[in-house]
Amino acid sequence: MIKKNSTIRGRIIRTVLELVTGTLLSILLFFIFTYLLVFTGQLNVYDSKIEISVSDTSNLSDVVQAMNNSIFDYVVFNRKTGTIEAGNYQKKDLPAYREVFDKNESVSNSEVYYGYYANSEIVLTVRQPMIPEFVNPNLRHISFNLFSYLFFFVFETILLIWSLTRLIKEFSKNFLLIQKKSLNMGQLTFKEKNIPAQIQEFDEILSVLYQKDDELTNLLKSERREKEDLSFQVSALAHDVKTPLTVLKGNLELLELTNLTDQQKEYTQSMNNSIVIFERYFSSMIDYSRLLIEDKDYGEQIYLPDFLSDLSVEAKSVMNNAKVDFKIINTTKLMFFKGNRFNLNRALINILANAARYSSGEKKVTLTIIEETEYINFGVWNNGLPFTEQSLLNADKLFYTENKGRNNKHYGLGLAFAKQVATRHFGELFLSNPDRGGAQVTLLIKK
Repeated sequence: MIKKNSTIRGRIIRTVLELVTGTLLSILLFFIFTYLLVFTGQLNVYDSKIEISVSDTSNLSDVVQAMNNSIFDYVVFNRKTGTIEAGNYQKKDLPAYREVFDKNESVSNSEVYYGYYANSEIVLTVRQPMIPEFVNPNLRHISFNLFSYLFFFVFETILLIWSLTRLIKEFSKNFLLIQKKSLNMGQLTFKEKNIPAQIQEFDEILSVLYQKDDELTNLLKSERREKEDLSFQVSALAHDVKTPLTVLKGNLELLELTNLTDQQKEYTQSMNNSIVIFERYFSSMIDYSRLLIEDKDYGEQIYLPDFLSDLSVEAKSVMNNAKVDFKIINTTKLMFFKGNRFNLNRALINILANAARYSSGEKKVTLTIIEETEYINFGVWNNGLPFTEQSLLNADKLFYTENKGRNNKHYGLGLAFAKQVATRHFGELFLSNPDRGGAQVTLLIKK
């Protein structure tokens, strides 16, 4: 049988009914408890009856025996001498008993009635409480009315805490189900069993989230397959193109061994340069396509000084080949940060290689590291021509190329790869033209 979920309104009404039922139950329990105290002679009440009479024929022993069988305190005075013949009383109440004896009449205050019973020989004074009172003298300092108030207060407090705690726990459990599903939408690695909510409104929201999660998961799987296909196709294309390029390089090397004119040497040199560009181009394509499908750890603990030391060795090799004056300026005191060391290194080398290629005159490239509140800023500046407006908008896009304001055609594969790496590090890549001239590419990654 399928259990029907309650609505929020129904669940709140149920809580109210629990409180009302619990209150009625507490009243019933209190009356039962009070009745048992009275029935067992542990509690005096105002309407408690004293079944004794003092007639002219009553003697002291008869009166004492009768009073000892009752629940009341009493004192028996000798009528002629005023001495106490017998009694069961508290010393602090003795003045009240004396007052009854002296006045020869009953005396009362707001709490206690002292009854007067007498014959020619004795005077019996009986203490009868006008409000409920414990019979045990050791408990009389506790007001039964106060006890009853405390009983209801404690019972109602426990009832309220119990009922509201159940309600809050049930609401929290449903909220946590929604939160957990919202934070894990589209997870491909681990899928939990769909758990329904206990409250109708939450269950409706959760059902929609489950549906959207399945749709998103299928969409991500489809996208992943497409990226894997793209990576495979790019790798295959690069391999197919690299084979004839290798043959072409071999033929050029053979040509260079022959006697060539100066013009022919220029042609072969130009062809070699083109082959190098093609190889770099396809290497970047393979790197970019692999980055799309890789599932590497981007929470690796990286020691910044070691990272910069390794980066500078590789970067100086690139800069020396291009005869560029290269500097690294580290303004941060940060020692450790989280990321993917390998991909971050490749991204920065790509940016530095671009900067070296486009520097001009007395070629200069500077890598500056700045620590911000949430990010680490890797800024690469070169003294070449500034970016055009079109380049500022599109230079980090895949396959972007332009020949305006630059010496050579610029392919966006290197910057596109760097942008993907920045995104994987919860950062961004942006291009700018500083006031001091030149061009700058800034890679931001979250610490």
